[in-house]
Amino acid sequence: LQSSSCGNPGVPPKGVLSGTRFDVGDKIRYSCVTGYILDGHPQLTCIANTANTAAWDFPVPMCRAEDSCGGTIRGPSGIISSPGFPNEYHNNADCTWTVVTEPGDTLSLVFTDFQMEEKYDYLEIEGSEPPT
Repeated sequence: LQSSSCGNPGVPPKGVLSGTRFDVGDKIRYSCVTGYILDGHPQLTCIANTANTAAWDFPVPMCRAEDSCGGTIRGPSGIISSPGFPNEYHNNADCTWTVVTEPGDTLSLVFTDFQMEEKYDYLEIEGSEPPT
């Protein structure tokens, strides 16, 4: 065997890697943060392939956004994304998200990845104050 280690395969965006050993026979597991779905094999095994080198038996999976298009977020934090992110979504998707906070709370939106298609996509943010 030329090498007995597959090496660290890395972690996909929004992914979580469980396992710290990368030698032949070792297994690692992938999962995704809340709001994302694993696309691919959740478990990889370091094997000796036909070329007599160490390699992972499957490619590193990716994490994509849940296929929801709109909804309501309650509580101190949440994730808003387009359906199937980072893949493209269907034409004419109309995703409306409502964020509900307690009176007096400050709302902060943090964008980690933001792209829009000119002439087709837009972002509209509205605030409302209940009557006092």
